[in-house]
Amino acid sequence: MAVVSFWGNSRRETGQTLSVVAIGTAMAIEHNYKILVISTGFRDKTMEECFWDKNKNNGMASIVGQRQPGINSGFEGLVKIIQSNRTSSNIIRDYAKVVFKDRLDILLSPATDDPRVYNSMTQYYKDLVRLADKEYDLVLIDIDKRMNGNDKGAILQVSNAIMVTLKQSIESIDTARMLREKNPASKNNNIIFLAGKYDFDSKYNTKNLTRYLKETREISAIPYNKLFDEASMEGQVADFFLKYRGMTDQTDRNVKFIKEANRTCENIIYKLQELQMRM
Repeated sequence: MAVVSFWGNSRRETGQTLSVVAIGTAMAIEHNYKILVISTGFRDKTMEECFWDKNKNNGMASIVGQRQPGINSGFEGLVKIIQSNRTSSNIIRDYAKVVFKDRLDILLSPATDDPRVYNSMTQYYKDLVRLADKEYDLVLIDIDKRMNGNDKGAILQVSNAIMVTLKQSIESIDTARMLREKNPASKNNNIIFLAGKYDFDSKYNTKNLTRYLKETREISAIPYNKLFDEASMEGQVADFFLKYRGMTDQTDRNVKFIKEANRTCENIIYKLQELQMRM
């Protein structure tokens, strides 16, 4: 169906990876899509730790996080297949990890600790994304800030929509606006803005950010939430969403978090539908 890349060049931490995790999980629970989330981080286990707790063997992490055949090779294994031109249907599923069967898979980042090896492999992400787009309804890719600029650009070019991540500061907001103006893909109006680690009490709330960035639809946000943050370090993100999705107390911080994650999913779907109508 579509590829959505998450991208930001802010010098400050925007919570991008955890935002991708939250959106992918919410989307898989609330919408009937087969979703792949791709991590591209170098020496970064954040996404893996969100769903699989190495220190425990109970709860959702052990139920849904079963390792599949071939997973030991991971991204490196896929690169070898791409290099050999032996790609076939459903090949990526053999190398991804399952969170929700037939709903949410995770392709972890390269296992290498060698920056030279990492930099030599990132050129294949664009090919991997094309393959994934044929297997899944929705592909979400978390683009690492340290990735080679050319390889970042190649991923953005094959993306249907680009979610530019920002913090609630004037510096980050201006940076995000410049990214939109300088990015060639923005001519297709495929940019979506996302405020990560969102604080409801900041003067840079979503309504003010929407006006400042001259958007017609209220921009997306993934709030900072202590319980979600703890769940992301203990392999319990899936449990977190399943636990709080049915709560109705609109003043509860966890309900607010789930609500914003779902609103972000709706914004993504709206943008993809809008772009499809323009084709």
